[in-house]
Amino acid sequence: MKKIPTYIISGFLGSGKTTLLLHIMEYCRSQNIKSAILLNELGNVNVENHLFQDETVLELLDGCICCTIQEDLKATLTSLLETHSQKPIDALFIEGTGVANPLELVEIIAGPPLVHSFDIQSVISVIDASTYLENQNIFTFKAVRDLLKNQIKGATSIVLNKVDLVNEKQLQKIEAKLVKFLDTETQVIKTSYGNVNIRDLLQKQANATVISYEHQTCSHHHHEHSTCNHDHAHNHDHVHHTGIKTITIQDVPSVSRRQLKKWLKSLPEGIMRGKGYVSFKDEPGVYPFQYSSNQVHISDFPQKRTIDPCIVLIGKDIDIMNIQSSYTSQFSLQ
Repeated sequence: MKKIPTYIISGFLGSGKTTLLLHIMEYCRSQNIKSAILLNELGNVNVENHLFQDETVLELLDGCICCTIQEDLKATLTSLLETHSQKPIDALFIEGTGVANPLELVEIIAGPPLVHSFDIQSVISVIDASTYLENQNIFTFKAVRDLLKNQIKGATSIVLNKVDLVNEKQLQKIEAKLVKFLDTETQVIKTSYGNVNIRDLLQKQANATVISYEHQTCSHHHHEHSTCNHDHAHNHDHVHHTGIKTITIQDVPSVSRRQLKKWLKSLPEGIMRGKGYVSFKDEPGVYPFQYSSNQVHISDFPQKRTIDPCIVLIGKDIDIMNIQSSYTSQFSLQ
């Protein structure tokens, strides 16, 4: 059976991976490309699956597929192969978590037995131009800086996103830093809102073959740098590698759009990503929202499916008690 063309999409928290994936799905539908998506979430709730209701979606929750739930990834891909024989797909897109190391994903897929069934076309890393320089600061958590470097080094294509949020001087600084880590064959695409030429983006990159080969023959390196610590002491608070925490807030009361925006923008700097579903006063239904780069986007349309309101926050150096206190004062006492 012919190998399934596979694309790995990586990028730090809030860089715009899901937005890019939505553009890719739109292109695939227009070209009648039958695709499958594998979505990985750090938390125990996937609050973005509503965006892909018309697609074949596989979910891996509550862990990172590059480390803690590797076996789940292998099992899911093996299951996909079984259905592929009955219902063939033309391409597979894997969106890792914001703290996934793409090189470790390559290692899993380019190793036995998956290497005989999946063909890595490209490793696409999305970079948030508006936060890149700040995240490279020496005061930033070292594990985060190292992760960002690995996400760049492991890419065959770079989508430098949100360039509309930086000036020309900042953009030049970003490009100068990127050059230090990039392979000479790695293409860099500058854009905003994930708008790129999808046809060009999905062309197989020559350096993807090199990366795949290197990870087939050097698998012993994986165990040297794959570390991940989970703390399951609290059901709604998980600690991941790089010190990133995921907090899931449930039983969210109805609020106003203004209250939600005000609370999200008041969160400490350590919160890098927020997403979820909320219900609004005097508005029927539950609405999805996204928060990153200190920007809030709330859907104008309610979620079609029945779902309980919840808020997922992801970040580092988070004072959980502080966040719970601010949440209570902003929402519960309204």
